[in-house]
Formats: sequence, structure tokens, C-alpha cells
Amino acid sequence: MTPVRYPPYRASQHRRPARDAPSPLTFVLLIAAPAIAAVAALRPR
Repeated sequence: MTPVRYPPYRASQHRRPARDAPSPLTFVLLIAAPAIAAVAALRPR
């Protein structure tokens, strides 16, 4: 029986987000803006 040979270990490279990817701030604003508008529209007068 022959010994098992494993390929040499290489650390995985970190993937960088694409330059044209929206920032996390954009996602926060997309969620928060409609919520704020709904609170303003539905508040008691």
C-alpha cells in the first residue's frame, strides 16, 4: 500500500469586494429610510 500524498497547504486568499459594490451604509439607508417615512406618516396627530 502506498502512502497518501496531500497537496501543499496554501492559505486561502481574502476576497475583496468589487469596487462597484454598494457600501454597507447604502444598505442601512435603504432599510432605514422607508421605516422613518412610515413612522412619520403613521404617527398620531
